[in-house]
Amino acid sequence: MRSKKKEKTKKKNKEKKGTTRKEPRGRLIVKKENYLTKRNRKKKIAEWEKLLLEKYYSKKKPFTFKPEETALVIIDLQKFFLEKKGHSYIPAVEGIIGPIRKIQKTFQEKQRPVILTKYGLTEEEIEKEHLMTKWWGDSLLLSDPRAKIAPAIKKKGTTIITKRTYDSFQKTPLQKILRKGGIKQLVITGVHAHLCCESTARTAFNKGYLVWLPVDCLATYNEELHLGTLKAAAHGFGIPTTSEKLLKKINKI
Repeated sequence: MRSKKKEKTKKKNKEKKGTTRKEPRGRLIVKKENYLTKRNRKKKIAEWEKLLLEKYYSKKKPFTFKPEETALVIIDLQKFFLEKKGHSYIPAVEGIIGPIRKIQKTFQEKQRPVILTKYGLTEEEIEKEHLMTKWWGDSLLLSDPRAKIAPAIKKKGTTIITKRTYDSFQKTPLQKILRKGGIKQLVITGVHAHLCCESTARTAFNKGYLVWLPVDCLATYNEELHLGTLKAAAHGFGIPTTSEKLLKKINKI
């Protein structure tokens, strides 16, 4: 009897360690992990690539990356998600800023379009009980200083679009911008991997764009959610790659 009680106690303690924590309003959010760092990035990238290419993408026909037809989309790298004191802070975001900055710099040097998205709602939209507010219990006001693009990301020479939900195509000028620029392929980076990045990638694929997803340029709250997105994308709508591989291809033009 004692051993069974001990096992139950251990199990409960184990579950507590991995359980979600509550926000002030009582909303549950998933456990946050700093799963991608400068120290472990090479190891993680190798693990993820092996998993995705061998189990989810291996039988696909090879696609050609064409920088001259490609735009870089950097999703929601706003102060709101990068400030450590905030409840929406994403710890793993620290590990993707460097690679994204390198890709952005190279894209701009090669005169390729870079599009930044930022999420936020107006006071009027919040008063009308926008679904995002209902779901999360609160919303980010566009007038809030935290809605601004983080200083780590250069805004000069980019196109910034504002969105009201996860999908960067939903009620935004993104499609029009891409058509005008003759864009046929997208490199999608940013946060959250399992929400805004995945939603945007799915829509892009459905609209006929070839989607590239550098695994080290996406982040979310934990590795489980991150891999969930990459597995689904590799199987059906996005090509898994790395920032290093993309940089080598872009530098050839």
